[in-house]
Amino acid sequence: MKIDLHSHTNASDGEFSAEELVDIAVRSGLKAIAITDHDSVNSCEKAVEYAKDKDIEIIPGIEISCIEEEKSFDEVHVLGLFVDFNNPTLVEFCKSRKESRIRQKKRIIGRLQQLGFDITFEEVARTVEDSFARPHIAAVLLKKYPEEFDSVWDVFDKYLEKGKPAYVKPKNKISIKTAIDVIKKANGVAFLAHPATYNDEDTAELIDFFVNLGGEGIETAYPYDKNRVGVPKEESDRKNQFLKKIANNKGLLETGGTDFHGSIRKVSLGETGISFEDFQKLKQYIKEKKK
Repeated sequence: MKIDLHSHTNASDGEFSAEELVDIAVRSGLKAIAITDHDSVNSCEKAVEYAKDKDIEIIPGIEISCIEEEKSFDEVHVLGLFVDFNNPTLVEFCKSRKESRIRQKKRIIGRLQQLGFDITFEEVARTVEDSFARPHIAAVLLKKYPEEFDSVWDVFDKYLEKGKPAYVKPKNKISIKTAIDVIKKANGVAFLAHPATYNDEDTAELIDFFVNLGGEGIETAYPYDKNRVGVPKEESDRKNQFLKKIANNKGLLETGGTDFHGSIRKVSLGETGISFEDFQKLKQYIKEKKK
């Protein structure tokens, strides 16, 4: 069983509450998980408090969505692990991101209305716990138009993905440097999430860029075969080995996890991650860093 350091609750686009996610982890025999919601730390304290009398450790985290247009990286995610979720800089950042996400989602829903869909911002907002994401919109459309869509990702493929009719580009773009700085101010460690989403050459370039900006580690265990796009299992393993080689050569920290959201992705919590021994090494690094 692995230590899963990448999971989502309904504070962003996950299916389960913080408490439900902890229960799933305990039933699965996991000794530790990280809560890494998109642009939100709303579930971190809930999970930590709920897990106090349980045999599991909760690592507070966040996943920050970034855009680096000048480098042609239109979607980069930075993981912050071991963050202080009460840090004022981080709290204010999440508040700003929440407001920005709402403005963007209103524009997306407006486009869907123009395309003839019966959908309102208010009905989607009622399904959102904290961080408003496109899957919330997709889930409402799937429920209202089952004859037109067969999954949340089908909605993305037809309307919500970049280049599709209802896609709206974020106006307030967050740079990788900003994400790293916010995470470090919250006493966290910055990791590049699932960097092998790109091809090998671009992945290597992205990692170099990330490290030069102050990034400390990369995700080297990730189920690329079970994410939305999906690749064969052999290719997923190759990607992770490629990343481990880069991490070893550059002396980078390593993390890993399932990117668990619930039934929206065909992966079980704890199915992918890092070993307990590597987790202890990571915690020792944090301990030394805080001295």
